[in-house]
Amino acid sequence: MMKQNETIQGILNAIELYAEAGRKASRELGEKAFTPEATMSWVEKGVITTVPINALFDVLEQTGEEEVTYTIEDVTIAGNIAFVRISSSFSKLTTFNDMFTLAEQDGEWKIVSKIYSVK
Repeated sequence: MMKQNETIQGILNAIELYAEAGRKASRELGEKAFTPEATMSWVEKGVITTVPINALFDVLEQTGEEEVTYTIEDVTIAGNIAFVRISSSFSKLTTFNDMFTLAEQDGEWKIVSKIYSVK
C-alpha cells in the first residue's frame, strides 16, 4: 500500500508541476513536469496536430501568469506507466479536457504526452 501511495503522489506531483507552470508562466517548471521529448496534441476542425512540448511552454510565456485550477477525473496505473485525465480551467475563461500519459524513470514520474480538447 505504501508503494502505491508513493506512486500516486509521484504522478500527482507531475500534474501539479504542469498546473503550476501555467500559474507562473514558467518554462522551467514545465520542463520539470515533462520529458524533453514530450508532445502535445489536439484536434481542430477535424485535423489532428501534434507538436513538441516546447510549443506549450512558448504559449505559457506569451500568456503570462494565470489562475489555473483542475480536478483529477481519472488515474490509471500499470507498472511504470500511467494515464491521468483532468478537467482544467485557465483564468476561468477556458476549460479543457486534458489527458496525460506518464512514465516513471529512476523513481520520478514525468509526462510523456498531453492531449486536450476545449470543453
